[in-house]
Amino acid sequence: MARIIMNGDGISIYSRASSLQGFLSDGKKSEALRVAEHLCTEIMNTSAEFVSNVAARDFVRQEALHMLQNALEGCGGSDASLAYIEAFRLIMRFAVGDKSFTVRVAAVRCLKAFANVGGPGLGVAELDNSASYYVKALEDPVSSVRDAFAKALGAVLALGMNPKAQVQARGKGQFTPKKLEGGLQRHLVLPFMKGCAICALGMNPEAQVDSYRNPPSLVFLIFPASHFMAIRLKYLHPDSELHNYALQVMEMLRVDTSADAQALACVLYILRVGVTDQMTEPTQRSFLVVLSKQLQSPDASPPMQVAALRTLSYGLKTLGEVPHEFKEVLDNTVVAALSHSSPLVRCGLWFS
Repeated sequence: MARIIMNGDGISIYSRASSLQGFLSDGKKSEALRVAEHLCTEIMNTSAEFVSNVAARDFVRQEALHMLQNALEGCGGSDASLAYIEAFRLIMRFAVGDKSFTVRVAAVRCLKAFANVGGPGLGVAELDNSASYYVKALEDPVSSVRDAFAKALGAVLALGMNPKAQVQARGKGQFTPKKLEGGLQRHLVLPFMKGCAICALGMNPEAQVDSYRNPPSLVFLIFPASHFMAIRLKYLHPDSELHNYALQVMEMLRVDTSADAQALACVLYILRVGVTDQMTEPTQRSFLVVLSKQLQSPDASPPMQVAALRTLSYGLKTLGEVPHEFKEVLDNTVVAALSHSSPLVRCGLWFS
């Protein structure tokens, strides 16, 4: 509030300060938790009022959203349900529709804060719908907004797949935390595959329709995937679960994208930064066997097998040795790559 006033915006804070002063002087000073909760509620309500004032200048809305982000992080999930629902509604409104990109970035950071404190006031349906909105918002013309939405999407997916971390706000009715089933598939894998198909269409101008003239960038779909993998540490899940996530990530290359180097590069980045680098050494060792089986699978497309081969090479370099448990399948892996019918896979072996 002080930053807003310092910038010259005439906001009356006297009545609000007076109500806080009266609360602090009514003999409840020793109840620190109650004071903190009341203060967070006041800040959330004040921030919502400032943000909802569309006539306010850009910096006022931006600072109000910063204040709201701090209140969300400070309150956690301990405030009243209605306060969170109203805050979420306003945040979504400004994250998607505000004319100022700095305000949109500030709003999206509030969305990420919502996920980080357990999504209070939101159920699995709201988390699912939010993730859908975030995927669409990755088409924002400003890269900093897309980057912020990507991180928020990763945080929401991680929360949705961890029911124990979902918070029930005070005053909400019966609340049963549920897992966001298939969230990774619907909000990352399928949009990526669709983007690959559109990009392939973009290479053929004669086959284009008006809605596909500008193929979307696939790059911003790798950020939520990597962020989702890294945030797994927050929920203390065993890193062996990354094996399954890695196979889902490689499914992004199920579409025939043999000519799309960008798609392959995006998947390789996720497999390296979001998967391999997040694993402990024992899990990395067993991951080599998983990759070897994927390489030899008749159901895997050539791009998927190239991704497995390149990631396998990266894993060996990371470990600095050939693990004993992998030596038994190494020969079969090399033979499978050398004798593969696809020149893309055979070339991938040499570059690995």
